[in-house]
Amino acid sequence: MTFTGTRRAALGLLAGAAAASARAQAPARGEVFIVSTLYARHQGVPAYDLQVLRRLIEAVRPQALVLDVTPTELRTRRVWPGKVEYTGVIFPYLDATGVPAHASEPDEPLFAELTGAVGQAYKAFGERQPAGAKALDDMKQGAYRAMAASWASAADVHSDRTDGLVAALREFEEGLVGAEARRVQEQWDRHHAARLRAAVAAHPGQRVLMLVGIESRYRVLAELRAAGDVEPVAMEAWLRRAGI
Repeated sequence: MTFTGTRRAALGLLAGAAAASARAQAPARGEVFIVSTLYARHQGVPAYDLQVLRRLIEAVRPQALVLDVTPTELRTRRVWPGKVEYTGVIFPYLDATGVPAHASEPDEPLFAELTGAVGQAYKAFGERQPAGAKALDDMKQGAYRAMAASWASAADVHSDRTDGLVAALREFEEGLVGAEARRVQEQWDRHHAARLRAAVAAHPGQRVLMLVGIESRYRVLAELRAAGDVEPVAMEAWLRRAGI
């Protein structure tokens, strides 16, 4: 081998070693799972009841959890009564495993600011259009009953079709109630996404599982796609492979 060839080979070995070192020093890329919860509706959806949710969490084997509760709710383990999955599944899971958990709902005073603003928006809508408010509620209840009847598995709950239906319902609802309802919900869901990013950064290379209400999941996914910094697991395909 000529001197030039020898030098080239040596440089190639050095470059390869440097690349291997860089790969070794780079943090391993973990997996991020974003899972819908149904709150009290879990009790009326056999395909995605609390036992199925428990199976899903155990199948993921998360190393960190991001939960749609406030920091105070996470600390005190006292949540809004409709969040039956927390008392029935998630808090017992935390106690049994010791997995670290992060809250993704806003703390005070932002929590009161946002819930107060959206509460006023819905109150004004109800006073302005009482028949419309009742019709909207009836439509939502009927739509969720129809979706529940179509779900044969947790994978169906996390399908593109379900996300599309939920998004359409939300857009219709926010269009009726008014711009303030949309503004608050978008800010709320951006907060969810920001807390997820913070948790992923705090647990590099680990499996992070976010549990978020079904009406927020599609916007959290959209926020992450727009930012491009976190790439969640495709839940429908993952759940079908897992048989859940």
